[in-house]
Amino acid sequence: MRDHLMQSFINIETKNINGELITMVNAHDLHYFLGSKQDFNTWMKKGISDFRLVENKDFICLHKKMEANNATIIDYHISLDMAKELSMVEGNEKGNLTRKYLQQIICSC
Repeated sequence: MRDHLMQSFINIETKNINGELITMVNAHDLHYFLGSKQDFNTWMKKGISDFRLVENKDFICLHKKMEANNATIIDYHISLDMAKELSMVEGNEKGNLTRKYLQQIICSC
């Protein structure tokens, strides 16, 4: 039941990055599911800095134009390893459950 709930909030996707298939999650979805108290941009930039993450290896940025105001937003997709780390350091029960869930997926890949 718990895994089903996480699947409905955390969509797992495979992306082709530099010819390598990487299993990833949408960082906005993860941030929302974890219930982080930090705003998304701060949370993401801190994760990239603290873990010394490399773009096009640990995460990718997809630039999307919003039709309503023509603004561009950055949609981050992060590797399962990065998602697991960010879940672990969140320091709450959802973070712990999410880390275990992602570890199961990593082991089954």
